[in-house]
Amino acid sequence: MLAQMENSPLSENIDIPSDPEVTPDQDPKYQTDKESAEERFHKRQDESKERIIRSALKLFAERGFFETRIPEISAHAKVGVGTVYRHYRNKDHLFNEAFRISVQEFSEFLDKSISKSLSAKEQFFDFWKGLGLFSQGKFDQLIMIERNLSSYILDEESTKEAVALKQKISEYFEPAENDKNLKQLYPYLILGSFTGILRFHRIQENHIETSLLEQSAEMLWEGFSKVRPPLTSKKKEKPTKKA
Repeated sequence: MLAQMENSPLSENIDIPSDPEVTPDQDPKYQTDKESAEERFHKRQDESKERIIRSALKLFAERGFFETRIPEISAHAKVGVGTVYRHYRNKDHLFNEAFRISVQEFSEFLDKSISKSLSAKEQFFDFWKGLGLFSQGKFDQLIMIERNLSSYILDEESTKEAVALKQKISEYFEPAENDKNLKQLYPYLILGSFTGILRFHRIQENHIETSLLEQSAEMLWEGFSKVRPPLTSKKKEKPTKKA
């Protein structure tokens, strides 16, 4: 009878697995779903971090460091306060990150948009026009830079970024016969003049006329070009008394 069972068709349909059962974490479908969930999580994290940075930029530019608080940034970014602290240790950390992003974006814009093969005057006018183009989409970044180029709140990394940017701005134009020591003032004079015009017209008309930008550039260039190194006064020799 046993021999009959062994030879029966039923015995041919019995499938005895030789490998252990596949666990869920080894299932390719499970792995795909897991990766998708992780990707969605990281995407949400990146999106929330981006909103925090943009909100911080806007509020720091409008109110300054001391008048801006983390709960206000989180409310503007539509995230929880805990989410802000998950990405940034404190307000100083967030401020410096926002400043560095502003400097990097502005520096990259200058490298791509401003030609260095022009004359000194043409280069200055090109730079001034570039400020107008950059400010159209990145007004807050420009204000953030202008206000904080020498801020004591900047950490070591941000200070290095600021010094490099000031050097780059100074190299974009150099009116003839200027005292090289005055070059360190150029970034403050140019950015301060431009953002002053920008603030006024954003409040009054929400735009800047091209003619006004051209006239202001002419005025600035005229002023810079007239600067001369200070004359060194020679000491008058005292007359020698005759014996």
